[in-house]
Amino acid sequence: MKTKFYILFAILFISSMNLIAQTYPEVSIRDIQYQHPDSLITIGDRPSPLNGDTVTITGIVMNPTFTNGTATLVSGAPAVHLMDTSDTEYGGILVRFPNPSSAAFNALDSGTVAKFTGIVSEFNVTTQFNLIEFDGSTIFDFRPKRTPVLLTLDSLNILGSPEGNLLAEKWEGVYVEVRDVTVGSNSIGSGAFSVFDLNSTEVNVGNESAIIRNATPPQPGTRLEYVRGYIQNRISFGGLTNMMIIMPVDSTDIKVAQFPPLITNIVRDPILVAPGQDVTVTAKIKDVDGTVANAKLYWRKNSGVNFEVAMTNLTDTTFQAIIPSQPDSCVVDYFLTATDNQGNTSTTPSDTARNRYFYLVLDRPLTIQDVQYSPFGSGFSAYNNYEVTVSGIVTSDTSDIPLGPQVIIQNGTGPWSGIRINGTETLNFVKGDNVTVTGTVVENFSVTNINGINSSANFTLNSPGNPLPTPEAISTSDINFKTSGTISAEQWESVLIKYSNVSVTDENADGGAGPNVTGNSNFGEILVADSSLINTRVELQDGNHQYHNFWEASLEFVPTRVMVADVMDELIGIMYYSFGNYKLIPRTDADFVNYSVDVEDDFTSIYEYNLEQNYPNPFNPSTKINYSLQAEGLVTLKVFNILGQEVATLINDFQTAGSHTVNFDASKLSSGIYLYKIDSNGFTQTKKMMLIK
Repeated sequence: MKTKFYILFAILFISSMNLIAQTYPEVSIRDIQYQHPDSLITIGDRPSPLNGDTVTITGIVMNPTFTNGTATLVSGAPAVHLMDTSDTEYGGILVRFPNPSSAAFNALDSGTVAKFTGIVSEFNVTTQFNLIEFDGSTIFDFRPKRTPVLLTLDSLNILGSPEGNLLAEKWEGVYVEVRDVTVGSNSIGSGAFSVFDLNSTEVNVGNESAIIRNATPPQPGTRLEYVRGYIQNRISFGGLTNMMIIMPVDSTDIKVAQFPPLITNIVRDPILVAPGQDVTVTAKIKDVDGTVANAKLYWRKNSGVNFEVAMTNLTDTTFQAIIPSQPDSCVVDYFLTATDNQGNTSTTPSDTARNRYFYLVLDRPLTIQDVQYSPFGSGFSAYNNYEVTVSGIVTSDTSDIPLGPQVIIQNGTGPWSGIRINGTETLNFVKGDNVTVTGTVVENFSVTNINGINSSANFTLNSPGNPLPTPEAISTSDINFKTSGTISAEQWESVLIKYSNVSVTDENADGGAGPNVTGNSNFGEILVADSSLINTRVELQDGNHQYHNFWEASLEFVPTRVMVADVMDELIGIMYYSFGNYKLIPRTDADFVNYSVDVEDDFTSIYEYNLEQNYPNPFNPSTKINYSLQAEGLVTLKVFNILGQEVATLINDFQTAGSHTVNFDASKLSSGIYLYKIDSNGFTQTKKMMLIK
């Protein structure tokens, strides 16, 4: 702390000799965050009233930017939580600095009080603050970081529910504490888990912190004395309309009261179960603050009645139970419980409604469908972490989806028929190869894989040049924005599918048109819909084709940019899942069947009047402005300062219909916010841009 203190004051001394070229309105964090309760109830969470504005705020830093050389928060850029020095309600915000080389920002520590200048923005529906500058000259105090605000879970979510409480918006960004809660699920993300109280109100504890993300979450059933963290919220996420999330920063934000027994190393024998075979289930069970009083296994056949079996304690921590033999084609599922001498009980899997261990009783060789099948909504295979051997035809090789790369094999058609395979030998597979592979089933980022195909012993090339399975025709409504493991979408994971009569409904599923830059997110994903008019995602970055949505500046004049209302007879690809969404990955140009630009009157096209956001923005000293004209006519495009004074005329000429671009050189102007306005044939539009020198 002392070292960072001296660094910051050294920066402060040096920077105090510099003149500030531009000043911005000073507002409070509350001014940015406040939404009237009546508005929240009637229309829901809306963007900040200052969204897109550049302002200056004052606050106390609540966490170090870096911890042991690593960014403390996983926020896409170095970041800190900032709280108002006095307000609590509407008194917190996440502050990010996309400039990773800022020594002053990177040296910030808890308790630093300073002024920060940046742009108000939104991530999902969490308001955040993206700095445009910080040299340390605005630091003016150091004090202990603020204590957490004590809340109950129903202050955040609806009583007895995991659904977010809209009126909890006032706690967004605020450091809070909830007490006497129990861990529910610990399989919702790396280091993340859920907690619930005696009223069954449930809140997720997130993993924005690098420390939390890399930690092992508490065992389900663990009683926590408290959880502390900063509130973020999401909409249409995890199957919920609204979700409030507590984001702890380090291990001191979580304190365990009592540990339940820990159940690990669950193994079944045999792995491949035939009719007439008993199955032995073994587990390691121990209790760190007491003793294991009992352990039980519950099993059922074909989702029928649960049968209870007491587990036998073979050694100090080894417990075992036997599931009796079953006939062919049965699906047997099971879960384990353990109770300690204090009455604390743990269950694994923790959510038995949507996840159970299971196996298939089969009197035949294993297929891809058997490995992929996941009937409870968890996405996990019956053979997870076990070695399997399956056969299929390669539907995607390294030339199709180079990013990864993704090599996919498929056995026939229909649900559950495709799977991703990995290993050095798979890099040589060619589309149309019929192969038999042996490897370990692994669920990686919610996608089922067969890993370890690294030698000739792990595969057999049965025959090359086979016809590919016919793409499975499904509707965009079948996928929509379904959550991970949802069976109606999960069954198509890694399967070759097609949508028919598709229109592009949004050229960027994650933000506005244009590149992935500060203030705009673009990860190469678009939204499309078929005749159902239900949207779903398509990933353009991963495949080996010409189609893009202008996700980076270098693509500005590169064909083919996908635009709203472009249409295709068919869109083909591999179904994938990543970052909370199912999405189609087209492989090559051939997967875009009869792609064309639609110019019907009821669709927006590039030939309608439109003034686009300048790029880059902010800029120094020049930027490009794109605009389109529906009809020929006189066009004026002028630039004004924030006082409304004209500073430049970029266009004053007769122009034809179509798209146009003009360069704006602001080298003679000072830093600040400027407005640019277009007028043509009665059409008028104005946008803001920022010059930073």
